[in-house]
Amino acid sequence: MSDFPFLLSWVQKLNIQNEWILDIACGTGRVTIPFIENGYQMIGVDIHEGMLTEAKRKSTSYTKGKWLQQDCLQLSVEETIPLAYMVGHGFQHFLTNIHQNQLLTSIHNALAENGIFILDTRFPSKEELMQPSTEEYWTTITDEKGRRCDLYTELNYDSIQQIQHYITTRRFYEDNTLVEELKTTIDLRYTYPQELERLLVENGFELLHIYNDWDGNELQEDCYSMVVVCRKKR
Repeated sequence: MSDFPFLLSWVQKLNIQNEWILDIACGTGRVTIPFIENGYQMIGVDIHEGMLTEAKRKSTSYTKGKWLQQDCLQLSVEETIPLAYMVGHGFQHFLTNIHQNQLLTSIHNALAENGIFILDTRFPSKEELMQPSTEEYWTTITDEKGRRCDLYTELNYDSIQQIQHYITTRRFYEDNTLVEELKTTIDLRYTYPQELERLLVENGFELLHIYNDWDGNELQEDCYSMVVVCRKKR
């Protein structure tokens, strides 16, 4: 099962009909739009204007969607929200304890009484974090200019800050000659299950489930991505 069927099952479980559902860090509406297509009223929030522009373009034929450019740490939503979610491992982009707390407080304030919040976050397994910190070949693609592009990745885990630093290097070739090299970086925070439960409780949530996957299986040590379901408590 992917994220959408799981989320839809919770929408049905809560018997949501005319209330609004909140997609936090919605991007281009990958999950928001299927809900709109199924007749639900959706609010998609993202900080990136370009993402929202694309989401609006993809949903012009529908009237049950709102797209708001906002900082997730300072959500401002007037509608009653019985269910909010943040998928695509968006939670991991909030790197510090302060930002994690601000995010959860912001979501808590946006939710209706007893509202449900669902998120996914990569499991901090040994295999995920303790990879060699050397550049490794990943794959080869052809770019829009017809050039060969070799992609390499490099991972460095900061065990004090619990942040994995990802470096992706793209090397472009014309006739087997290197003509351009680009590097991009992304930092992701890893949070352990027990730590996550305490974090949620401290920010006014009751942890209902931590699943192994979107199929709702029990959490195991070989988990790749935890699926977390919690309820607004106070």
